[in-house]
Amino acid sequence: MSDQSNDRAPFFAVENGSYGTYDARMPQRKVRIKLEHRIEYPDPLRVAAGERVNVGHEDAEFPGWKWCKASDGREGWVPVELLSNEGAETTVLQDYSARELAVRPGEEVIVEESRHEWLLVRNALGERGWIPAANTEPL
Repeated sequence: MSDQSNDRAPFFAVENGSYGTYDARMPQRKVRIKLEHRIEYPDPLRVAAGERVNVGHEDAEFPGWKWCKASDGREGWVPVELLSNEGAETTVLQDYSARELAVRPGEEVIVEESRHEWLLVRNALGERGWIPAANTEPL
């Protein structure tokens, strides 16, 4: 499974903070990194749509993310809207990777998705991962 692959189009944030469907024909939003982000979890959770995960606590700093554990033992934060219900065990609704991306100040990245104060971005090398939105500034 490749990171973030799925049959459905990914989501992107629109100006009012809601979500829309990503359209490759639309101009992509670039942001500049203002604060370094280091990878906290080197072997993050990766799951395919339909896989079951054990659900733990919600993130106190970033509500909307739940700590989940996959059957292969990998763990990571998952946006609540990608979980089928609020139970202790649930199904993931689309392919998902909790992979973070290490970035440095001054770097420019393309935003592919925005969820609960985090951005899924792609750098100039084509690497993708999550970073805190607060670490960026608009171009």
